[in-house]
Amino acid sequence: MSSAICGRCAATASHLAPQRRGRLPVDNALLSAHFVLTRTRHSKIQIYSSSIQTAITRRHATSSASGKRNRPKPSPPPNPTTPNARSSSSNARKPASLTPTVNAPVSTLPAELNLPPSPTTATETLPKKLSRFVAFGRAYLAFYKTGLKNVYYNYKDSLPIRRALGLPAYIPTSPPPPEARGGNSPGATSFKTAIDALKISRADFQLVRRAAHDVRRMIPFGLLLIICGEFTPLIVAAVGDSVTPFTCRIPRQIEKTRIKRVEQKRCALKAVQGGLGSVKPIPPGSAEEMAWLAEQFGTREFASTASAEQVLRACSTFGLAKSHDRPSFLVPFVYRPRLLRWAEYLDLDDRLIVSCGGVRAMSADEVRIAVDERGGAGVGSDLGLEALEKEERRWLSEWLARRKIT
Repeated sequence: MSSAICGRCAATASHLAPQRRGRLPVDNALLSAHFVLTRTRHSKIQIYSSSIQTAITRRHATSSASGKRNRPKPSPPPNPTTPNARSSSSNARKPASLTPTVNAPVSTLPAELNLPPSPTTATETLPKKLSRFVAFGRAYLAFYKTGLKNVYYNYKDSLPIRRALGLPAYIPTSPPPPEARGGNSPGATSFKTAIDALKISRADFQLVRRAAHDVRRMIPFGLLLIICGEFTPLIVAAVGDSVTPFTCRIPRQIEKTRIKRVEQKRCALKAVQGGLGSVKPIPPGSAEEMAWLAEQFGTREFASTASAEQVLRACSTFGLAKSHDRPSFLVPFVYRPRLLRWAEYLDLDDRLIVSCGGVRAMSADEVRIAVDERGGAGVGSDLGLEALEKEERRWLSEWLARRKIT
């Protein structure tokens, strides 16, 4: 049976017929070359498709962390259950261990603020002084930009964990969720069950909580940064922490907040002693102070049953109120629910600290944050850095022992 070919192919074959002696026919050669090219092309497509699939798989199966803090360019997204820790100056990302950890990602902390050195001479010319001020402004601007980038990427990394825990993905509510803020309610039990079932570490939990806290402040602070630029630190000093993400707080601002918290706690505990008929102040870091903080103020039972005055004193101690003498009619609507939420958070965070390695496994920064959150601001303030860290670790260990977390 003869095969039919088109006229174009016949013309080409007849034109090339004299040249086909003793060699491979041209049409067969063309067909062979076309077959090889097609096969090669398909092989390349298959290899490229395979590489894309591998990249996608690797992107969803790789988690990363970094001991540094900056990251100018995002790398592949993280594992849903093990978030990324980002650096603050180089922003490099390195693979992280998949084991549970007690320390939150480094990207949830403020970046390092690299300011230019102070002038070496007392007399400084005007041009040098102006250039130094410009360098200061640029350093602050770079610091704030890095902090805002970390806010964005932290929240992006927390989305898979939020979905797994049943939290709304694009409404930045802080865990525990509202339905879980009832102590022994079914909502609280189901949320704790989800934490245990998914094996959420404290690093994951703190990433979700801090990312939600910071992203709620991202838009107002970003607008402030766009409008004020290098003068943002001056405005932030007046505004305070209400619009500043934690990743964008300079060391002086953090220390100012801690000093204010110490004064609030002193006044609140003084009011507590006055209510008991005593004028003797409670020393910071003492066993009496620890008893009030760990066994009274930080419990759900106290938040549910205490008087309005005591609730305000507890809120002031934990930094949930600006002072302990706020109007008492606000307690049922604002401060008692706020204290209940805080007590629920402390209970969950205490359990995660114990289950993920304990105080010994925590970094110095995480220990200090945990101590401040539990009302221990001012503990060991008159000690050196090394002695201060030891005292804070001792204080946090005693807190967990008094809370009887096992």
